[in-house]
Amino acid sequence: MPTPSRRTSTLLALLTPLGVVTGCIYNKDLKLDDNDRFTSSGRATYEIYPGNARRRAGNLFELVTGSAATAPNAAVTMKSAGVKGTISIDGEIASVEGKDHQNVPAGKQVELDEVIEGPARVKMNAENLRGSLAARGGLRLFDVLSLEAITGVGVDSTRMRMRGVDLGITASDEDLLAGFLLGGRATIRPIALFDIYAQYTWNITPSSDWKYIDDATVGVELNLVRYVSLFGGYRWWRYEESLNNESDWEIKIRGPTAGVALKF
Repeated sequence: MPTPSRRTSTLLALLTPLGVVTGCIYNKDLKLDDNDRFTSSGRATYEIYPGNARRRAGNLFELVTGSAATAPNAAVTMKSAGVKGTISIDGEIASVEGKDHQNVPAGKQVELDEVIEGPARVKMNAENLRGSLAARGGLRLFDVLSLEAITGVGVDSTRMRMRGVDLGITASDEDLLAGFLLGGRATIRPIALFDIYAQYTWNITPSSDWKYIDDATVGVELNLVRYVSLFGGYRWWRYEESLNNESDWEIKIRGPTAGVALKF
């Protein structure tokens, strides 16, 4: 007959695997992936060199009024010829919202400031407001093709919310991040009436938690007058955050974008 100490040891040995299976619930990452979300945006540019006034004539106002063919504008067109260096200061602001849902299986949980254990269905929402102030510089070839690098500072405010369907549990978190902005822009101006562009920026945020924010856009600018343009295109934005004790977030939102650009 086994002694009490041996009986206790045997019972503990049998219950330990069961405790591991039933007691250990692991955090599941939260992934929000949303398409066709509109990003409203606006930007202002001050071109230090060679200067916005030296660009080719032919914006919409000049074409309508016939002023594109006047002698002063022809002289400006001659000054824009050749290969020139460029330097500008850009300020931009953009806003977007995305929604998604996720199933949490048994044995898993999602955690923000509240915990939702599976099996459960979770609805997620992300609201983003971001802005930047950056220097942009590179080369411009015959006022047709520009290749430029971007460096500056970026500020990103992202609010994340999750709600357990039929559970009555809601959790939210808001992150305000400031970091260094790096990127590049390529612009083609076949005629002075419009620009075709592609731009990518990466916000590097110094933090104890790992964070990754990038933003890419392709679009067209319609030059109404020398100092005002309307733009539209398609935009991709991604946000990743790795938290110490909570579920990691990965947010991908993409869709059309449009706004107003001021050029000085």
